[in-house]
Amino acid sequence: MPDVDRLRIACVGIWYPVAMFRYMVDALRRREDVEVWTAGPFTGRWIPWNGGMHLPASYVYTPDLPLSIGNRPEVSYPFLEAKKPWEPDLWIEGNAGLAVAGRPIGKYAVVGTDPHVLDYSGARRNADIFFNMQKPYMQTGDIWLPYGYDPVWHSQSRMPVGEREWDASLIGLQYPNRMALNQRLSALGYKTNFQNGPAYQDARAIYYSTKVGINWSSLQDTTARVYELMAFGIAPVLNRVPDLVEMFVEGRDFEGFSTLDEAVEKCRSLLENPAQAQALGERARKAVEGRHSWDARMEQVLKAAGLLS
Repeated sequence: MPDVDRLRIACVGIWYPVAMFRYMVDALRRREDVEVWTAGPFTGRWIPWNGGMHLPASYVYTPDLPLSIGNRPEVSYPFLEAKKPWEPDLWIEGNAGLAVAGRPIGKYAVVGTDPHVLDYSGARRNADIFFNMQKPYMQTGDIWLPYGYDPVWHSQSRMPVGEREWDASLIGLQYPNRMALNQRLSALGYKTNFQNGPAYQDARAIYYSTKVGINWSSLQDTTARVYELMAFGIAPVLNRVPDLVEMFVEGRDFEGFSTLDEAVEKCRSLLENPAQAQALGERARKAVEGRHSWDARMEQVLKAAGLLS
């Protein structure tokens, strides 16, 4: 039987081995006042990066009700209603391309995790509350819910900059602009780590030993990597996008760029001045600490749903 004094939250999404919704659910599970039930299409070790790849088994999260992904990731809310263990106070759907039939009974929130590439018109009509994770793609009625960092997986590196192995790192999809930057830095003799795949403890080990962390977004979106780099306490070199410069101060919290040449110069300057890189990383950590965590984001969701004052 559920604890009647705890909020009951049903979390529905696509259960890839790495996903933004995973961090949201982890944040809810850390709360003593919340009980969580999870359901949705389950992919095991597979994720559709680079046309499809398998990640380590240690990354896999199995929901309470795993569903076959079939030809496309989809759920039927009437089916989930029949399977739920209790009456939820709130249904939260993390939508990263999930197709849905119907809607649940009760309060229903949808988090659009990828509005820079997905059309959420149907989700907006269906949901009681729609959270948009990218401010440049906000529409009337949306609530802005930026990405964040996980206090467990993205804790601060305690390794001095001078002892770190990698000069610059970017773990993520290998877009042309990112690889061009990698090539330029490598040609200058810097040791770089630009790859896709590592997450959780593996990504943390790389970033802990990185002097400069890089992000380059091509669609005006402030990616989760921004908050993660800052939470690691490593010097962030980030391309300027609208909500980034709204939330943080360039020159204090991060070094910004708009072109390849500018990105190379910002990295070079920091790598030639380890004390400057160390100080920037520490300021970046302070800029995100607490208020930009996934825990804070889920507090915002629960308040918006009227479950917390």
